Amino acid sequence: MKKILFLVMVMLIGAVLFAGGSNEDSESVSPATGDKTLTLAATLADTTSIIRCTKDMSVDIKAETDGAIDIKVFPSSTLGAQNDFLEGVQMGTVDMCIIAAGAVENFYSKFAVYSVPFLFRDTEHAYNFFKSDISRQMNEDFLAKTGMRIIGLFNEGYRQVWTKEVPIKSLNDFNGLKMRVPDVTLYVKMFSALGCNATILPYGDVYTGLQTGLIDGVELPIPSVYTGGIYEQVKYCTMTSHIGGPMFCIINDNVWRSLTSDQQESISKNLEKATKKDRENLVTDTTDYITKMKASGITFTDLSVNAMNDLAAAMESVVQDLYGNLLPKDMLDSIRAIE
Repeated sequence: MKKILFLVMVMLIGAVLFAGGSNEDSESVSPATGDKTLTLAATLADTTSIIRCTKDMSVDIKAETDGAIDIKVFPSSTLGAQNDFLEGVQMGTVDMCIIAAGAVENFYSKFAVYSVPFLFRDTEHAYNFFKSDISRQMNEDFLAKTGMRIIGLFNEGYRQVWTKEVPIKSLNDFNGLKMRVPDVTLYVKMFSALGCNATILPYGDVYTGLQTGLIDGVELPIPSVYTGGIYEQVKYCTMTSHIGGPMFCIINDNVWRSLTSDQQESISKNLEKATKKDRENLVTDTTDYITKMKASGITFTDLSVNAMNDLAAAMESVVQDLYGNLLPKDMLDSIRAIE
C-alpha cells in the first residue's frame, strides 16, 4: 500500500511539474524545445550540505542550459524512503535521486564495498576510489543490470553511535541496545554481532523512534543528526567513525540518454563542482555542529584503542561472513592503497 501511495504521489507531482507547477518560474517538459524538468529525490533535510550544494547545482545548470534543464530537488523524504524513490528512478517515475551507497547494495551487491568498516581513510579517499577503474566497472555493471546510471558521489560524513541513556565505552555496552539501522543486510548483521537488537527504521522515523522508546540509539553521521534535529533526543555520542557516508547521485538512464551531449556535460561538470563543495562543507559544518551539540548537553566520547580494536574485529567478522567471496582481500587491499 505504501508503494502504491508513493507512486500516486510521484505521478501527481510529475503532473504539476509538467503543467508548470505552482511556481511562476517552473519549467515544463517541452518536446518542441527539448526543455526538461527533472525530479531529484532525497531523504536529507534542506539544511544539509548535500541538499544546499544540489540546489546550487540546479541553479547553475538551469542558467548554463538557458533554462532547458530544470532540476527540482525534493528533500526530507518528500518522495518517500530511499528504497521507494530508488525503485522510482528504476521505473522512471522519479528522474534522479541522492541515496546512501549502502542502500543500493540491495540492487547490486558489490556496492557493499562502500560499507566495509574502516576501509576508507576519509571522504577524499572514498571519492578517489569512486573515480578508479574498479569503481567505474562496478557502475557500468550496475547500469547494465538496473537501467540506472550513477553520475556522482556525495558524502554525508562518517557514522557515529548516538544513545539516549547509556554511553558507549566498550563492546559490552552495545549488548541489548535497540539500535536503529538502515534496511541494509550488512548493517543489521553488523550491529547484531555487537550484541544490539538491530531495528530497521527509515531515517524519517528516527526522531519519533527515539522519542517514544522504540529505539535506544542510532548510528548516523554528525550532519544528519544535527540537521534532522535527532540530537534533541539523545545524550551521548561515541565517535566510532566506523563507516563513511558516501551517497550516490543516480539518474534514470533513459532520461540521461534523452539529453543532448551539451546538457549531459553541464550536469556532469556542475555535479562534480557540487560534490567538491560538499566535501569542503563537511569539514566546517561538522566542527560547527559538534560545538552546538556540546552546548546543548550532548557528551562526546572517544573509544580507547582496545575498545576500537574489539569493535573493528566484530564488524570485520561479519564482512568476511557476508562478502568474503564477493569482496576478496586483494580487492580491499588495492582500495586501501589508493592515494
